[in-house]
Amino acid sequence: MQVRMTIRAILWDLDGTLADTTALHYQAWRITMQRYGVDLPYESFIKDYGRNNAEILAEHFGVEATATIEQAANEKEATFRSLITPGALQLLPGALTWLQRFRSLGMTQVIGSSGPMANIAAVVHALGVGDFFLGLVSGVHLPKGKPEPTIFLRCAALAGAAPDECLVIEDSIHGIEAAMRAGMASVAVGRIATHPELQTLIQENPAARCIVTPSLAGVDDPEVVLT
Repeated sequence: MQVRMTIRAILWDLDGTLADTTALHYQAWRITMQRYGVDLPYESFIKDYGRNNAEILAEHFGVEATATIEQAANEKEATFRSLITPGALQLLPGALTWLQRFRSLGMTQVIGSSGPMANIAAVVHALGVGDFFLGLVSGVHLPKGKPEPTIFLRCAALAGAAPDECLVIEDSIHGIEAAMRAGMASVAVGRIATHPELQTLIQENPAARCIVTPSLAGVDDPEVVLT
């Protein structure tokens, strides 16, 4: 029996969703912030995961320190890319199956990441998955990052789909909230699956459709998330 699908576009976050880049990002942040005399604890890094660099750095240096913020942001991302050595990144369990299944179903797939385009391209190249995607969207130049919905609305426009025809796959609270604000269904994957803040967000947005799974590999057939 054919399943009636309401979703036409799959909008992927990148870091922590397709690949576990968390350790590399934290290492890059630590190296960069130490140059500015800041010892960045892991807890602070995780709390801000998914936000754009300018917003994070403004909290450390002040919103008026635009030159320092821009310089530190560029340094952090250059450091991150330097850490992407051969074999440093692999697709997370289940990710390839989901990519292949959605392609077989004719879904348009787009990446929407808060990172700069150079990072997105470097990670996608390292993973060897570029041909699955219609396009890559960076949120680095947006006035505000996730949980603002702008990046996912841009992804939807690129895919030629209405918000309610999009499914966002995310591993951060900020990203899931952005999907909800955009009026999109979502899949919350990874560490946030058991996070109390996610449960609160879901309870506060009862009209929003959010499927929760600790791992993409834990879903036998990704098609079930489309209806």
